[in-house]
Amino acid sequence: MAHQLYKSLYARYISVQNKDAAIKTLHEGVLVLLDKSETNIAIDLSQTFAKCLSVQRIVPNDGIFDYVKEIFKKFGKGLNTQRESMLVAVIQWTIEFCPEYPHGHPSLHKRIGYVYWSESNYTSAQHHYLRSSDGLGFAAMLVELHRTRGFKHEVDLFIAQVVLQGLCVRNKIIAQSTFQSYTKLHPAINDEPPYILPLLNFLCFLLKILDSGTLKTYIVLCEQYESSLVRDPSYTEYLDKIGQLFFNIKPIERRPRQPNGFLGNLISTLMGGEYDRDGEPRPSSSRPMNVEPLD
Repeated sequence: MAHQLYKSLYARYISVQNKDAAIKTLHEGVLVLLDKSETNIAIDLSQTFAKCLSVQRIVPNDGIFDYVKEIFKKFGKGLNTQRESMLVAVIQWTIEFCPEYPHGHPSLHKRIGYVYWSESNYTSAQHHYLRSSDGLGFAAMLVELHRTRGFKHEVDLFIAQVVLQGLCVRNKIIAQSTFQSYTKLHPAINDEPPYILPLLNFLCFLLKILDSGTLKTYIVLCEQYESSLVRDPSYTEYLDKIGQLFFNIKPIERRPRQPNGFLGNLISTLMGGEYDRDGEPRPSSSRPMNVEPLD
């Protein structure tokens, strides 16, 4: 009965072109139905809510994002599959209207990241924060994560992964702002460059050369901090992708691992036979291949 009532009200508001009232009705309906433990019909209404944003050509805005956050939070961890299904449709709606955000609107990701953080689901929170622009919130979450679940000697590894992953999804803003906030907020760092921890200095320099640096500068930077970069084997892949995105390196076929370890593999991949050690183009017979984004 309540399900049909909310759908009828929604249809009536749409018929008179009162889209704001229509969306608000669906939002309130989902929350009320969840309060009454009418889970199945609440799920159905949430799907209607998500679909109507695109069908009715609603322009993305913070008010709608707040509605999505409230519904998402109300579903809770027990209905994560169902709320994620709704979220996928909402994210696609934001991409349709804002193609400059190919992963979805940052303000929406910020809100969903916060919900996951409040549930201590740090992995999912990180996924959404990486696609947001909330460096301060992301950094605060990382500080909490490291202090509660990490080892003391990993303080730099937590932020390094985020900076490199942020750059790999083309979100330079989140990489820079999260790094700046993390180094200020974390009590184990609490200083400014040059940092005591070499990996933090590497990240600091990397963020500075993204816009004006050359391939040669990038390679030299990796050489200088090789001993820090070998601490995590995933860095090779991240740095390879960053080379493609920010230093115009073409994707190439993977080569057998070089005998001189991390740096040999990275530089071999970066150069790919098409660049000399100074970062200048040179003839090559290497055949490019497509590389999937590190999402």
